[in-house]
Amino acid sequence: SAGTRVMQTRMDKNKSQTHLDNVESISDELTTAEDNMMDIQDLLNRAHALALKASSETGGEVGHEAIANEIKSMKAELLTYANAQHGDKYVLGGSNASLSAPFTEGEDGRLEYNGIPVDDIQKDEDGTYFYNEMVDGEEVKKPIPMDEDVYMDIGLGIKMSGSQIDGETGFLVSFSGLDIMGFGKDPDTGLSNNLYNILNDLEANIREYDTTAIGNLDTQLSSQSDRFKTNLTDIGTKTKYLNNMEDKIRKDVDNHSIRISDLMGTDDIEAATTLAMNDYVLKAVQQMGARIIPVTLMDFLR
Repeated sequence: SAGTRVMQTRMDKNKSQTHLDNVESISDELTTAEDNMMDIQDLLNRAHALALKASSETGGEVGHEAIANEIKSMKAELLTYANAQHGDKYVLGGSNASLSAPFTEGEDGRLEYNGIPVDDIQKDEDGTYFYNEMVDGEEVKKPIPMDEDVYMDIGLGIKMSGSQIDGETGFLVSFSGLDIMGFGKDPDTGLSNNLYNILNDLEANIREYDTTAIGNLDTQLSSQSDRFKTNLTDIGTKTKYLNNMEDKIRKDVDNHSIRISDLMGTDDIEAATTLAMNDYVLKAVQQMGARIIPVTLMDFLR
């Protein structure tokens, strides 16, 4: 009976250990995402300051070119953060996390996500992303490739709702870069909602010294920065939740170990110490025997 309970407890311990490993892996990935997003936030603050400076720049063409060149370097920096990796996984790659960089610059200099221009992407009522493609003269709604949700079991007891995982029972471990970087266009102004494309347009208008366009783009940048901060706060909340889950599951693992020890009547530390001592004594006896036997054989031969 005790042996059966030990086997069941070992299975429970292994399951809890798997959940703990999953939580630790997700937590590390979230920390990477959070660190990169904080760097992006700093970059957006700098871009806002440069936009204000460009609106009132009196340094002439040279001054505008200098600011535009700085915005251009920020675009490259932002693209690096957007394609950040944790191990071999792209943090903001959705279900395309370990295949290829999710964000690339198109031939027109505009940003693309998994090969689709971000300005053309929309969000459906069910929260999924799509774009419209002309097929036989008609617009057809198509999903964004490799941007499905990915869930992991962290001990919540994953359940299915039809063919989909119940989001309340599994932890969402994929992050769509569209949530972070923005997508589509503002229906009122026609300006891009994507951070990279906003910087792209800001650079172009600073070179032209179009103060009206610079002001409008700075307003759009501020609006999208506020949305970005909301996502940053959300990731911070998830990180805190995972830290609490990690503490809980680690206690479960320790409790299973204690129960196994009680059922077997063995103290793991004491057993390990005794085993090490027995091994030491055995080796000592073997060495002593190796020294005694040759002499005894010589005596026997005489």
